[in-house]
Amino acid sequence: MNMKSNQQSLFHRRAAFSATALLCLISILFGCVAHKMQPREPLSVLRANVIRASFDLLGKTYALGGRGPNAFDCSGLVYYAYKKAGVVLPITAEEQNKIGVEVSRWSTVPGDLVFFKIKREFHVGIMINEREFIHASKSRGVAIDDLSIPYWAKNLYGFRSVL
Repeated sequence: MNMKSNQQSLFHRRAAFSATALLCLISILFGCVAHKMQPREPLSVLRANVIRASFDLLGKTYALGGRGPNAFDCSGLVYYAYKKAGVVLPITAEEQNKIGVEVSRWSTVPGDLVFFKIKREFHVGIMINEREFIHASKSRGVAIDDLSIPYWAKNLYGFRSVL
């Protein structure tokens, strides 16, 4: 092989590498995003404490009127997790839906409350990211669910920020 063909080969390898790197970057930035993602600020210490407190309760059993520490209903879970973080909220889901400020789905941050209206009753959970929330489920106890599940999407009522 002569020097000219070595230089051409090197040029083609660099061009292929550059093209591959560019395609990967474009794919990462635009390829798999369902909606426009906004960069998030780090969680406040208070929000992080609410999330941590709620995660510590995963797997605890459901009990109507349960306020913890071993069994919870939906509003009892919210009340308990926030209280552990140093914030006292009202006891019932209906009362919790009257405090703080309403926020849109795409502007929620971890620690915001998500409300559902199921057969004229409120159900409440704590958002842990843009799609998932933690709540006290009658059938599974304290668990994580996804807003894209048809049952939750159909009964979604709104979001509130109390922090």
